[in-house]
Amino acid sequence: MKKIKIIIIIGIVLLNVLVGYMLSQGVIGDTDKYNDTLAQARAYAEKELCEKAINEYMDALSIEDSVELRTEIIGVYEKAVEIGEFTSTYEMFEQVNSLVERYSENSYVYEYACEFLYKYEKYEECADFLMQAQKLEVSSDKLNEITEKVRYKYTKVYAMYSDVSPEYDNMYLTVSDGIYSFLNDECGNEISYNYTYASSFSEGYAFVKSLRPDGTEDSYIIDKNNVRQAYIEGAETSSGIGKAKDTDNKDILLLACKVGDVYSYYDINGNKVFGEYAFAGRFRNNVAAVKDSDGNWLIIDGSGSTISDTVFSDVVLNEFDECAPKGVIFAAIDGVYYLYDLTVTQIGDFSCDEAKAFVDDYAAYRAGGFWGYVGTDGSIIIGPQYEDAKSFSNGVGAVKTGERWYLINYTNQNILEETFEEIKYVSDKGICFVKTGGYWSYIRMFYTGN
Repeated sequence: MKKIKIIIIIGIVLLNVLVGYMLSQGVIGDTDKYNDTLAQARAYAEKELCEKAINEYMDALSIEDSVELRTEIIGVYEKAVEIGEFTSTYEMFEQVNSLVERYSENSYVYEYACEFLYKYEKYEECADFLMQAQKLEVSSDKLNEITEKVRYKYTKVYAMYSDVSPEYDNMYLTVSDGIYSFLNDECGNEISYNYTYASSFSEGYAFVKSLRPDGTEDSYIIDKNNVRQAYIEGAETSSGIGKAKDTDNKDILLLACKVGDVYSYYDINGNKVFGEYAFAGRFRNNVAAVKDSDGNWLIIDGSGSTISDTVFSDVVLNEFDECAPKGVIFAAIDGVYYLYDLTVTQIGDFSCDEAKAFVDDYAAYRAGGFWGYVGTDGSIIIGPQYEDAKSFSNGVGAVKTGERWYLINYTNQNILEETFEEIKYVSDKGICFVKTGGYWSYIRMFYTGN
């Protein structure tokens, strides 16, 4: 019995010590203060005295931070805006940002923030949070659902270009009133030196032409700082610079240029390397398509040698005059198009009446008067059903019905809120040039994740 009493006494002493410690650290006091402050905040909120409520909430938050409390505060901000007590939504959205910043690896926080932003049509901010969650490997079914809702939301950016080439080497080539200029891949930092002609950039270089003060025209190669690298006297047009392999299997840069009536390949110093063709395309994957004086098409390597004895009636080129941007070639024999690999070996038994080069994993092809999509292995992905189509790029394809163009996804669903006169390809930055009123502007998709 005596031992039991001693144990009880020791327990009481320890309890008193613990209570004393908690009081000295403010734990008990802070808990009471937190509960009282939160109760007062909720009382003010119930009376729709939002600013007074928020002041109390902030005091409570300084004592004990939690997801639940922060979302409750955002709700009061929202109420204040709704009833007109606050005329700006800035602080409300700042609280959403603070919530995500504080709890950046909590899937519920991303769900709450993204749904909140989507409700207010803050699609760009919503997309940013979704991509941040993806980067941090934070995921949930709800986040996947929100991602599909915001994936194809976009904004239109006003511009008036008479023509534009898709993004290549992190640059766009634009034309306005006969003047060629370059934009970076964010469509900013225009580089314009009154070029009268230009190829797109590739491997850090482009072929351009410009006028001297005396009216004579120069043809030359530039880098991205507009530094002239070499002149090519008499060059009229160019398919641009591509990377290839020489006879020693070393990487070289070759520029296809038309001088007089023939195309030849030149090195970066402006020296002719080989060839005299009716046409010469840009190298990619160490292959290029060339056309001889008899109108026959051949596939050559970086040494100028033909890869195969096969002669084609046509070879499909992309907008940069490349025949194999994805390692697959569309070429025609007697007007019928087949798929070939880089050794010019036919892939499967696929054939069609017309085709457009691969940009991504699906290419547009025409059969029976309509356009559909085929994979790199020759499998039909979407059967012919459109009046025109462009190959898929970054998960979407442009198709034409009637006189209007729009974008579809892999499941053949229209993903745009409107239609256009024409549509270019979508870049990995979510930028897509569209034609309206005879001029090219662009749309910018907010979500660019996977």
